[in-house]
Amino acid sequence: MRLAAVFALAVLLTAGFARAEDLAAGISRDKIEITSSFSGTDVVVFGAIENEEGEALPATEMRDVVVVIRSDKPYTITVRKKERVGPIWINRDMQRFAGVPGFYFLSSTRPLKDIARADLLSQYELGLDRLAFGPAPGAVGGPKEFRQAIVRHKQTATLYSQHEGGVSFLSGSLFRTTVRLPPNVPAGNLKVQVFVFAGGDVTSTNTMTLYIDKSGIERSLSELALDQPFVYGLLAVVLSALAGLAAYVVFRERG
Repeated sequence: MRLAAVFALAVLLTAGFARAEDLAAGISRDKIEITSSFSGTDVVVFGAIENEEGEALPATEMRDVVVVIRSDKPYTITVRKKERVGPIWINRDMQRFAGVPGFYFLSSTRPLKDIARADLLSQYELGLDRLAFGPAPGAVGGPKEFRQAIVRHKQTATLYSQHEGGVSFLSGSLFRTTVRLPPNVPAGNLKVQVFVFAGGDVTSTNTMTLYIDKSGIERSLSELALDQPFVYGLLAVVLSALAGLAAYVVFRERG
């Protein structure tokens, strides 16, 4: 009896694996170097969905694809709310948030609400309104308006974007989307995740890494700011003073 149960379980597991799908995905570039002339660049994320026999899925079998690119390194951000008191504006409230990604991009075949349930989308942080950053340790509260202010600020800086309908199928199983990396994209690793949905559930995933690296003087200044912030600040003050002095001399000679 026990042997028969084990055999039946093995058959079920084998059948389950036979129904599995394979997701092959890639990126057009896996490393971006930031120099003084860097003005942003485009990266293509592409892939194919195959059945258990390694064959492309027919066009009649609908699949949804969601591509997410986000910074591996989270940040802590302070948000201040200004209020007008008489003729001047002052900071009245302040909130600190931890776990804020420096860069977030999402592209999908359809609107997210038509792809999966809200709880599943939240589980994978799919969508700007589902990012899981919250109040930093020691902070009190975390009103929704402060959180929305962070997202709006990042969107204005072109560091956050969401493109529902941005993933296109080239055939029944081949898909692609184009990611615009702005000039101010933070250095570090970007996690590239591809999710395939069918019937509202995730059927397969793939994760890759895109490296953003500073080179030349940008890298030296970045390392100096991180390793010796006091020296970096002092150098910035000295350079500003020299620039002001040079401007004064030039204008005095012209006068």
